[in-house]
Amino acid sequence: MKDSELLVLKVLRTPWARQQFLLHWLRSHWAEIIGHTAANHSQPYKLDQGTLYIHTDNPMWSNQLHMMQGRLLGQLNRQLLPALQGRKRILRELKFYHGIIQEESQPREETGPFMPKVDPSRRCPICGVPLIGEEEICSACRREQNQALRQEIRKQLVLRPWLRYEDCRELVKCDRITFTDVKAVLGEWAMNQALSPQATAQEKAFAVLLETGLHPEELQEETIQRTLEKAQRSRYYVPARRK
Repeated sequence: MKDSELLVLKVLRTPWARQQFLLHWLRSHWAEIIGHTAANHSQPYKLDQGTLYIHTDNPMWSNQLHMMQGRLLGQLNRQLLPALQGRKRILRELKFYHGIIQEESQPREETGPFMPKVDPSRRCPICGVPLIGEEEICSACRREQNQALRQEIRKQLVLRPWLRYEDCRELVKCDRITFTDVKAVLGEWAMNQALSPQATAQEKAFAVLLETGLHPEELQEETIQRTLEKAQRSRYYVPARRK
């Protein structure tokens, strides 16, 4: 945060006023914090006693951000670090709801958290709870389905680390966002294993197959060495701070 923004924060007297200013700051910098793609589908809705409520424009993005909430929560708190004022962290929890993303005409103080409208006549076909908005299944069941999907994608990548999204679609019905995220998480883990001094030749080859998309018959020792050296250098590269 800029010095001028910190000064405004110090001047504000009430906790509610400070929360509203931090919410305004998060909205203004949302794309910088989580990336333009995710920001096009999500928006901070309300900040209430350490809980940030986030609207998304469809259930897929609610589930995607929910799966990443640990990393996202840490990233948000790092961005708000200058505003801590003696506290260990500002945000303790993230909650996601999907619906129409729109700005309120005027900020207003509320005593309770935002709750989406529930239609009791429509129920989840899996567990039977009332559905919210245009949901086809409830968020809890959707999360379970999403976790099962991620496990299946990971299984296929472990068996065939060179798989592209188009190839995976023939084996598992998945979307590109989920496939890319699962592959990135698995790739980071595999590369950490491959860069360990105790790494086996098999672990190194697996990490490079994931990284390059090459088939096993195309893999050469020179490619493995070059890819691992590049990955090792990237872990020590510190970008210059923008002024």
